[in-house]
Amino acid sequence: MPANPVSPQPSDLGRRVARLMDYAVHYSIEILLIALIIYLCVSRGVAVRVDVHDPNPTVRQESVSEAGLGAWFSTIGRRAVASLTDHRESNVIRSLDSDAVSGPDEFTSVALTDDPAPHISNLTLVLSPDYGERKKLPRHIIQAKRSRVSNYVERYAPIARREMRDHGIPASITLAQGLLESNAGDSKLAVNSNNHFGIKCRAKCLGCTCRNYGDDTRYDMFRVFGSVEESFQEHSTLLNSSRYAKLKAHGTDYSKWAHGLKACGYATDRRYAQKLITIIENLQLDRFDVAGA
Repeated sequence: MPANPVSPQPSDLGRRVARLMDYAVHYSIEILLIALIIYLCVSRGVAVRVDVHDPNPTVRQESVSEAGLGAWFSTIGRRAVASLTDHRESNVIRSLDSDAVSGPDEFTSVALTDDPAPHISNLTLVLSPDYGERKKLPRHIIQAKRSRVSNYVERYAPIARREMRDHGIPASITLAQGLLESNAGDSKLAVNSNNHFGIKCRAKCLGCTCRNYGDDTRYDMFRVFGSVEESFQEHSTLLNSSRYAKLKAHGTDYSKWAHGLKACGYATDRRYAQKLITIIENLQLDRFDVAGA
């Protein structure tokens, strides 16, 4: 009799393929979910590149986010300022406005505004008072910048003083941070979201509205407030959290508060404390820390 035929043995490759097929069938739902999550993450990343704000990577971006102490102007800004000494200012300003709108977004980039020189931070002439004269800026540009800052202080000083009475945070610190973080109220985050302090969404932000801007990463989420007053109130809540609680021991010493905020990690800018102090002293904001002022 003929010997029984030997059954063919599957190869190692065949066994591996069969095992993978078994895994694919068994974990099909999980695989589909993972694929969907990856797709959503990738598509979201592409979509938000239009809106995100990232203040640090380029020289052009530093011209606003450094409030006039870093790269003062972009290349276009420098050419425009030189042209401002001419009598064709209106044409130059229109060109600047167009460039400001079409250029890359920044954390404190200026929203659509009637500002006659949006390429210059509103805080430039506060942090460096003689800058306008040294650069021979037209007088009306200098005056407009100073007016935007003084109008901000006049408008929000009462709110800052009320927050000081209710929460113990010096009004000078609140105003200086508001001025610096919002570019005196003209940043896109301030105009579009009423967020004057760069306040990000917390991990558990129930009932909050958030919007994507870039800061430490390109996908940071920042709070959207119904009013500027809400932004000031949330700023007080933040500085009363455990992270900043020890600063209360400084009373109304704005210098210690400024250095304390930097030490506690409010901002990554290594000159943050000195900027706050300079703003307070050059604008005499400590006058709002005095009771009955």
